[in-house]
Amino acid sequence: MSKNAIYVTGHRNPDSDSIISAIAYAYFKQQQGYNAIAVRIGEINRETEFILNKFNEFAPPLVNDIRARVRDLDFDEIVTCKPSESVYGALLKMRAAEKKVIAIVDDNRQFLGMATTSDIVKPLIPHQDRNNELIRNTPIENIARFFGGQLVYKANLQRADGHMHVPAGSDDKDCENKIVVTDNDSKVHEMVVRNKAATLIATHTEKFSAKVLELAKENNCNLVICNRSIYDVVKYTYFATSIDNIMTTDLITFKYDDYVDDVKGVINKSRYRSYPILDKRNNVVGTISRYHVLRHSNRNLILVDHNELSQSIEGAEDANVLEIIDHHRLGGIKTPAPVYFRNEQVGCCSTIISKIFQENNVPIPKDLAGLLCCAIISDTVNFKSVTCTQEDIDQANYLADLADLDIVYFGPKILSAGAKLDDKSCDFIFRNDLKQFDINKNKVSVGQCNIVDYESIEPLKQQMQQIMNKYSKDSNSNIVMMVFSKIDGSGSYVLAAGPESSKLDKFFRQKGEYVDEFVFLENVMSRKQQLIPMITDVLS
Repeated sequence: MSKNAIYVTGHRNPDSDSIISAIAYAYFKQQQGYNAIAVRIGEINRETEFILNKFNEFAPPLVNDIRARVRDLDFDEIVTCKPSESVYGALLKMRAAEKKVIAIVDDNRQFLGMATTSDIVKPLIPHQDRNNELIRNTPIENIARFFGGQLVYKANLQRADGHMHVPAGSDDKDCENKIVVTDNDSKVHEMVVRNKAATLIATHTEKFSAKVLELAKENNCNLVICNRSIYDVVKYTYFATSIDNIMTTDLITFKYDDYVDDVKGVINKSRYRSYPILDKRNNVVGTISRYHVLRHSNRNLILVDHNELSQSIEGAEDANVLEIIDHHRLGGIKTPAPVYFRNEQVGCCSTIISKIFQENNVPIPKDLAGLLCCAIISDTVNFKSVTCTQEDIDQANYLADLADLDIVYFGPKILSAGAKLDDKSCDFIFRNDLKQFDINKNKVSVGQCNIVDYESIEPLKQQMQQIMNKYSKDSNSNIVMMVFSKIDGSGSYVLAAGPESSKLDKFFRQKGEYVDEFVFLENVMSRKQQLIPMITDVLS
């Protein structure tokens, strides 16, 4: 997902109006210069697929959660090295990249640990036994290689105590088990080896004498020659230590797809300055700090065809909601800052969006006009729904002219495309256009779909009832309803379930007619303007 985009989305389990409203309003915002992207929360239904195919339009990308993830942060790039690399080599990489931290990875870039400049410098503090320990554990081959020298003889027994020593006289007794550094004086070489040095490093020396070689074998003393100064060897031997000896492995790491809010909670409880970011393969891709998390802003969001968080994308409560374009009842959404809110008593959100284009003198492309017209036909059930207004009809005719679309011919085809249930499972039918409402402390879940006739749903009643009962328990819904609306506009067949559904029985007997387990509500086509207000009265 783009970091600075504005995401335009309809409701969950989207219908044609929800999808097309998002597409159209994102296009409108793009014409105004914004980086707007239409997204959807759920799979498109058959009717919507039919409409999109008619106008060669792709469905918006599916996004289930709008919450920001670690990958959306402007995190720091990371410099890496292999575990066998010297401390000095790692430090040079850090300096070249102007970084204070380096990640240690294996040949497959798998994360092993991290080292900071503090980790590297700490052993150099005077009177630190850690320095001696690291030198003691550094193979003599590494030390010789680090100084560009030659390991002339390697002792069978390695016994260095990690201390560096420069001889003070011709018979220095303080050489035992130390790494002794001297110049090219052969007599001093012999004395150092006789006095039990663990390693002799001779600077500016071409070769050792035969006598020194013999003594080294007798006394288990490594012999190294190099062309560096005594001062450099004494000062820099520690830097020949491999970086894995000082790296930290007990770290808090975050995954590339972790949510920023979750990361923030962990960081607030920990003390580290920098945290590695790992991808799905455990490869390190960067680091984050408190600074990155604190300065990060939430995603920008525009809601169309809904205004309730229960119907919106996951994480919408933490997003920056910029605008709401809707034609439903107000659902109590709260925003931290003022937003552009447009809510009109029309049958379709696409009607409002079509008007917005005209009000701002933004031309509507032919194919987009066709999409908007079809959305109006769909949401008003071909202008038969009680929610349909004259504005819906006027905008549909205006859009049909732009798109060269024959409404009389094409309207029934749209509804028929969505009314076919033959190859749909009961679970899909129930969830495809499911909305939740909070009504007087009751959680009410209502699904809806269009049908041609009663015969198409009669075989589904038993399985649908089971699905609704299970959903009621899983979602803690007090009432669950499935509404099958006839495309001829004559009314809807309703199934009800849930612990409080018995409260609807009196209402159903007064307003409807029982047909087996279904209740037929004559002329009831609209969930938002007819059914929900009726249920609200019952539950008040």
